[in-house]
Amino acid sequence: MAAAAAATPSSSSVRLVLLYLLGFCAAVSQAIDSCRESKLAVSDLVPFDTASFRCISAWKDEDFILRYKNTAPSEWSFILSAPDKGSFVAVGFSGKGLMVGSSAVVGWAPHGKGTVKQYYLGGKSQDEVSPNTGLLKLVKNKAVVVSHSDRLYLAFQILTDYPQPHLIYAVGPENDLPSSDGQLPVHRNMFSQRFNYTSGIAYKTTGALDGGFPRQRQHGLLSMMGWGVLLPIGMITARYFRQLDPWWFYGHMAIQATAYVLGLAAVVLGFRINSAGIKNVDIHKALGIGILVMSTLQVMAILARPDKTSKVRRFWNWYHHNIGRAAILLAIGNVFLGLSIAQEVNAYIVSYGVFAAVWVLAVAAFEVKRCYADDD
Repeated sequence: MAAAAAATPSSSSVRLVLLYLLGFCAAVSQAIDSCRESKLAVSDLVPFDTASFRCISAWKDEDFILRYKNTAPSEWSFILSAPDKGSFVAVGFSGKGLMVGSSAVVGWAPHGKGTVKQYYLGGKSQDEVSPNTGLLKLVKNKAVVVSHSDRLYLAFQILTDYPQPHLIYAVGPENDLPSSDGQLPVHRNMFSQRFNYTSGIAYKTTGALDGGFPRQRQHGLLSMMGWGVLLPIGMITARYFRQLDPWWFYGHMAIQATAYVLGLAAVVLGFRINSAGIKNVDIHKALGIGILVMSTLQVMAILARPDKTSKVRRFWNWYHHNIGRAAILLAIGNVFLGLSIAQEVNAYIVSYGVFAAVWVLAVAAFEVKRCYADDD
């Protein structure tokens, strides 16, 4: 009996410990947000419908969770969740992955009272980070920040056909809130990633914050200059400047050789880019490989170029000219496709579009001139 009596308080102690652990785990789980949750914990406090949002772990080091959705034509909704450490949280949008020149939405919630402001990051000093400015078109009365279970939920909507492809996250120093006029303290940590909104795939943009070129842009610029610019210029040199014999031949060879080297480097770099899940990337790769193969055949054809007096010279000319034309047309189309896939800034698209238009007009003018010369 004594033994049984002694066991009773022991069993009660075990039950109390288990209850305490269960309560502790429940409290901890409330402070953790996860993409596995079917419903947003603060959905009732957000001024727009939060159903069916896509969710990603945006910044694992700081436990940033990003939810987003294209909620209407030219309208995108975002909810950023992060631990509430008595500081601000921010997400910026950039075309190049650079902090300077981007616009950011920043939120903080002292004593549960939330404040949301847009900032333009004009430079790296505090004086150049201006509150209530920026290029984002925020939907009025749809931006809130909510503190719940030791987490901040920054929710907002922006008006745009497609958000800029680089997201820049920042978190302020612990227990150091912005001043009453909105001046931000220097961020404790920051992180940049390139984001594809269609696939939900994100890539860390290494070196982008300090002005370096991400690998995707290096690939794009090499492809554009090699296949998209020099290859068409080399064709014009060979077809329309033969009166400058033999200099047209040396110029043609030099331009096309440079184009081939740059294009080959672009292809090699392209295979080192993690592009899983990106729409149309397989088509872009296939076209790129096809252009490389045709260009390689052109290089090999030069080595087997028959003499002008040879009977097979006309067949070689037909092959060389038509393979070259096909490679150029595919290259121009693939450059535009690559710019679209990369969600590149309009400056690149417009610049290359202007070059392509000028090239087409130049070819048309030279062809008309050739026709009149033949008639004479």
